[in-house]
Amino acid sequence: MNVSFRKVSQFNTEEIIGLSVGEEQDHLISDNTRWLLQAASNCGSVDYGIYYDDQPAGLISLIDPRVVQPDDHFQPDCLYVWRFMIDNKHQGKGLSKRTLSFVKDYAKLVGLKGVSLTTMDQEKGNALPLYLKHGFEPTGRRLDDEIELKYLSR
Repeated sequence: MNVSFRKVSQFNTEEIIGLSVGEEQDHLISDNTRWLLQAASNCGSVDYGIYYDDQPAGLISLIDPRVVQPDDHFQPDCLYVWRFMIDNKHQGKGLSKRTLSFVKDYAKLVGLKGVSLTTMDQEKGNALPLYLKHGFEPTGRRLDDEIELKYLSR
């Protein structure tokens, strides 16, 4: 399995926009067009297309809390996963595991102690089990009615 991560740019935006989650997950995430428009106005996010054998398969947006205005949503020592999705045709292939590993390595590379995120834990089909499986732990906080999770590098 060849998984790669490419910054979203004018060269791959169109193919990334075409990705979508399954109908049972649709209520959990914005569509990619809206997502990328929001990201374009959010100077703090770095957006990557997730590729499986050179085909677009997902999207992830990351925020380094040190380069944005202070905000309760960010743990000051953790890279924040703002958005994350794997296309419905590519789920179940280990891409989430590879992506979360990429994010953990990215956090270390930029000098942060870990990774934080929130997820809609009270909604059907949520990703909480996925994050718990990959070492994320609840912080005890809820933000915008979502549970906050944190992974600290060892």
